Amino acid sequence: MTARLPAGCQVTHDRLVALAALAGTNPPAGAAHSDTGGLSGPKQGMGGDIFDLRPYQAGDDPRHIDAAATARSGRTQIRRRHQEADRTVLLVADFRPPMLWGTRGRLRSVAAAEALALEGWRSVLAGGRVGVLIAHGAAIETRPPRPRDRAMIDIARALAHAHAAALARPGQDTVPLGAVLARAASQLRPGATMILATGLDTPGDSFAAATEAILRRNRLRVLLVQDPVETDPPPGSFAMRLAGGIARARFGPSPSMGRLDALGIPARIIRTEAAT
Repeated sequence: MTARLPAGCQVTHDRLVALAALAGTNPPAGAAHSDTGGLSGPKQGMGGDIFDLRPYQAGDDPRHIDAAATARSGRTQIRRRHQEADRTVLLVADFRPPMLWGTRGRLRSVAAAEALALEGWRSVLAGGRVGVLIAHGAAIETRPPRPRDRAMIDIARALAHAHAAALARPGQDTVPLGAVLARAASQLRPGATMILATGLDTPGDSFAAATEAILRRNRLRVLLVQDPVETDPPPGSFAMRLAGGIARARFGPSPSMGRLDALGIPARIIRTEAAT
């Protein structure tokens, strides 16, 4: 019989769906700007100037199909308003092996999933379209941006399944974070928002270039997940098992926020011991 994991080690579909109740009542503390990621503006179906027509893509709202343009072109066409791209959000969840630990409250990966789910619910309630990209081990899973509650219910299910898979194979090879972001960028049209939840472990040599490329076309925000040993390192030295054997080392403050600041990337710390 398999032992049940403690609550702080699990990402559950029910928990992520229940966070919808907090989306309109629990604005994030310490945010440097609106946490809706530029989602203000007219809701779909309301007035506004038409920006252009484009081919239908998976996840588009079929109510915005232009019948006349579809008949003329022979291919399903969507009317896109000026604000549509601004209301598209891609959540990027880092469930790679370095995220699968925690000393208090929740695993860093669990905190990442819950913070992203809350952001996703805020976005769909503001009339946006939300998708997800999940990196776990050497695998990457995606769900295209879609509107309304159904999108977030499916995203919650995908996050729960991917996290369980990550815990089942914690020793997998790790894809560098820069490569994850490059894959995520390929899923977004210009003007959309990417929200990444990560501890910024093993970013890889391509991380700076990947973020620079994203910021030229899209908005990027980071939810920097940190454990108490990163935000308030304990004094003294500790024994730890490394590839070459046992060694003693000290904990120091995490340099991750400084690195993001240097790259000009807006970020907010998500503490694993704090409630979502």
